[in-house]
Amino acid sequence: MKKNNNEIITEVAFLLSLKNGFNNVSIKEIQKASGFSAGSIYYHFKDKNEILLDMINMYLIENFYEYKEAIINSDDSFLEKIESIFYYLLGFNKKEFSSPHSSTTSELNYREYYGLFSSIFHQHPETRPLFYKLHMDSYDFYQELVEKAIENNEIKEDIDVKALSIFIHTILKGYVDLCVFQPNLSIEEMMEINLKAIEKITKN
Repeated sequence: MKKNNNEIITEVAFLLSLKNGFNNVSIKEIQKASGFSAGSIYYHFKDKNEILLDMINMYLIENFYEYKEAIINSDDSFLEKIESIFYYLLGFNKKEFSSPHSSTTSELNYREYYGLFSSIFHQHPETRPLFYKLHMDSYDFYQELVEKAIENNEIKEDIDVKALSIFIHTILKGYVDLCVFQPNLSIEEMMEINLKAIEKITKN
């Protein structure tokens, strides 16, 4: 799918930010890398902060919602869906999922990706409501998967839905943090251990 000018500018800002941090990227650098004049950039975006909000929406929020739909609508089992989320969080696409931005995100170093958005969260408090909403929607997504698994008799019907949803959310957040900040740990081993723990407490 051909990108429009807004998407091209945002993609350039995103890729530069991965290497240098968003605060260290100037409009002049975006201009040089994108081939657009400063006037063209300001025609599409009021300022650099508007590019930042577009970047969060394109590369964090939109990807989550599109992948969420792919997982919910798949015929995979409950554990297979959870496994797909583990892969997705590190940029591996187990589903036949195609986002307008997947060609960019599929090539990412996930440590740079999460490092960038972590720094944005801390350095740009005005963006935090977007992150808070994303995490709440993620929790709702995990709860939806648990409820559907109970309905399909895949897991124990008397399981505490809220507790299991929080447990899954906590595991996935911790898994990402460990993968980013402790690269000496085996991703496959962490995934296997966590999936076994979820299977153990949900088994019929």
